[in-house]
Amino acid sequence: MKYRIPQLIPYVGKEEVENLKKVIDTKWLTEGAFSEKFVNLIKDFTGAKHVLLANNGTLGLFLSLLSLGVGPGDEVIVPDFTFIASASSVVFTGAKPVFVDVKKEDLNIDPDQIESKITSRTKAIMPVHIYGQAADMEPILKIAKKYNLKVIEDAAQGFGVYYKGRHTGTIGDIGVISFFADKTITMGEGAVVLTNDDKIFEKARLIRNQGRPSSGTFIHPALGMNFRVTDLQCAVGVAQIRKFDEIKKLKIAHYQLYKRELSSVKQIKFLQEMEYSNFVPFRANILVQRKKELINYLERHGIQTREFFYPLHRQPCFSYLKYKKDEFPVSNFAFAHGLSLPVFCDLRDEEILYICSKIKEFYGN
Repeated sequence: MKYRIPQLIPYVGKEEVENLKKVIDTKWLTEGAFSEKFVNLIKDFTGAKHVLLANNGTLGLFLSLLSLGVGPGDEVIVPDFTFIASASSVVFTGAKPVFVDVKKEDLNIDPDQIESKITSRTKAIMPVHIYGQAADMEPILKIAKKYNLKVIEDAAQGFGVYYKGRHTGTIGDIGVISFFADKTITMGEGAVVLTNDDKIFEKARLIRNQGRPSSGTFIHPALGMNFRVTDLQCAVGVAQIRKFDEIKKLKIAHYQLYKRELSSVKQIKFLQEMEYSNFVPFRANILVQRKKELINYLERHGIQTREFFYPLHRQPCFSYLKYKKDEFPVSNFAFAHGLSLPVFCDLRDEEILYICSKIKEFYGN
C-alpha cells in the first residue's frame, strides 16, 4: 500500500552523498578514516571514555553482555515492554531474561519491581531508555550496587537523551546506541557500544574483532567474532551527527504540534515527560481508546501507523518461560492502547494537521 503519509522517511541528503563519495574515491570501504571520525564524534557528544562500533543494536547488546561475562546459568533483568532484541540478545549468550513491568507514566522499567525478581543467578539489569526518554537510573544503580550486579543500558533509541545531565548509555557499566534507519540519527544499520571501564572495553575490543586487538594480524589472543561495520556507514553517520541539532528541533516541533492539536481529544493521552530526562521524540506515542478501529480508520485515509511493542512475556518465542498472559499489567495496557504517529524531519505541518483532523473526525470531535 502506498501511503499518503508514511511512518518514516530518513533525513538524508547531499551531506551524506558527499561523504559516501569520499569513501568510494579512497577505495577503502571497511573501517577507516570516517569510522575513526565517527567514534571520536560519539565520544565528544556522549562523554564516553571508550566507544566501539557494532553491526547493529542487537549485536551491540550481545557483544556487551559477552564482555560482562554473562552466560549459561545467569539471569538478566529486562523490562517487559521493549523491542525483542533486548531479551533475545540475553538468550543467545545462554542466559535467561527475567521480565519486569514498566511505569505507566513513561513506559520505562519500574525500579520498584526489580528487587523482587533478583535471585542468586541474577548477573545484570538491562534498563531500556524507551521512546526518547531516559529510564530512572539512580534507583537502578543503587539496586545493582546492593546486589553486586552489572548494568547494561539499552539506549537504542537514546541518542541525544540525557539523564540528569549524563548521556544515556554512559551511566551503567556498558551501553548501546542504535543507528537503524528509524533512529534519531541513522547509518542505515550500525550501533556503538559505550563504556567508561577499561577492563570491559579491552574484553569487548577483543571479542568484536576476532579475538585480536587490531586488524591485519593473524595472532589471536582470545576467541572473538566479527562485529565490525564499514566506512560507508560511518560516512553517513558523521553527516547525521552534524545535523542532530536540526533533527532534534524539527522532531520536537512536530511533537508539540500533535500535542496542541489533540489536546481537546479526551480519548487520547500522551506519555508523561519526566523531570530527570530531556526528551527527543522517537515518534509521537499516544495511548488511545478503540485502538484497532482508529488504526484501520487512519490507514484507510493513507496514514501509516504503528502499534506499541508486543509484551515480551507474551511473545511465542518466550513461551518456555511460562509467564501468564495477565502478568505485567502496564506492559499489557501499553500494547492494548498504544499508537505511534510519525515525527520524521521532512513531515510538513499540514500533514500533521491532516493526521490530527482524521483522529478528531474518528472520535467525533
